[in-house]
Amino acid sequence: MSQPSHLIPVIPFSSAVMDRGQGSYVFDTNGKRYLDLTSGQFCTVLGHCNAEVQAQIREKTARLVHTSTSVVSGEVVDCARQLHQISQDMEASSIILSTGAEVVEFCLRYAKSMQGKAGVLCFDKGYHGLTLGAQSVTFAGRYARPVVAEVLSVPAPTAQWTAEEISASLEAIDQVMEADNDLAAFLVEPIVSVGGMIFPPASWFQAVRELCDKHKVLLVLDECQTGFGRTGDWFAYQTYGFVPDMVATAKGIGLGYPVAVALFRGALIKRSSSLLTHYSSHQNDPFGAAVVNTGIDYIRRHDVLVEVREKGPRVLGALERLTQVNPHLVSARGLGLMLGVDLFYEGVTDYRPIYHQVSDMMLERGVLLQGTDGGHTLRFLPDYLIDVAAVEDSFFVLDEVCRALSSV
Repeated sequence: MSQPSHLIPVIPFSSAVMDRGQGSYVFDTNGKRYLDLTSGQFCTVLGHCNAEVQAQIREKTARLVHTSTSVVSGEVVDCARQLHQISQDMEASSIILSTGAEVVEFCLRYAKSMQGKAGVLCFDKGYHGLTLGAQSVTFAGRYARPVVAEVLSVPAPTAQWTAEEISASLEAIDQVMEADNDLAAFLVEPIVSVGGMIFPPASWFQAVRELCDKHKVLLVLDECQTGFGRTGDWFAYQTYGFVPDMVATAKGIGLGYPVAVALFRGALIKRSSSLLTHYSSHQNDPFGAAVVNTGIDYIRRHDVLVEVREKGPRVLGALERLTQVNPHLVSARGLGLMLGVDLFYEGVTDYRPIYHQVSDMMLERGVLLQGTDGGHTLRFLPDYLIDVAAVEDSFFVLDEVCRALSSV
């Protein structure tokens, strides 16, 4: 099998070329097996090629795959009803689209339209996609060209979230909202993933909800990674105990297929006096609805949310035990099956070279993992059905790899 020499080189590709997947594992073209601790870029949350899931999707899509944008299918109507149910107190209306960046763009567009304002507040380390509007709020638009006007940012606290940082963060948000009368929305991830696996406490989000109400700013959540069960609830806002105005969710909700959903709070739809005009080739198509409905059905019938809530603390416990015996792994943290740990090597400021060595050595030993925050943090988002014992075994491999690098 040839290497990907004819692909646009947007990112370095690993040496392994994958051939198939099954459950929590993928296999390369040579038949070598890898434990996937990234669940297919956080998308295959019910495992790779889940036979029950695929059979149900095949059955549904054998009847109808697509319609024109102005015509909906029964599958889509049922999907909207089920999304309304699992959104709980949000009482959401929804639209099915294709990617995380697309639903982020959708939310930003309508937040500005509904509010009659142009400003958007975000974290300086948030990641929301790389289309122009989404990139304008990714790392506060640092890399967006052309620059999108009226994007404001506040610093993301460190992963530790000390009481002083929480207070300073809320004060900074309050000051920006007070000073800017043209602010339409505050967009934030429930867990700041690319920015370093930062887990805000529930109290912070509840206070932010109050600040948004006080200043009449819409609270928009990017739940592309946290949504659809990752934290042990359908959505992270339910885990944290507050209700947002809009939610953008992707990845897991598509079970490995390109499906994304924007949710708008029911009260927001009712007070909107304008028609929300939108046209996209794959909006509200029966295929996307079939995927989402299949996922909801599987998660309900197999009590998957309970499984996530049970497995999360066990995996975090194993990661914490690893940090107690390995000096190069520190600050284990997590919520549900979304976890992180920092690399630590004395005197190192740029962790990219070390991370690439860790990643390559883990790949050689049959484990797929990812780093973030410039390689400083390893993040783990396995599928919800993964065997915890397999994860624990992979941590023993990680321990060996990090120790081997200390002598290089």
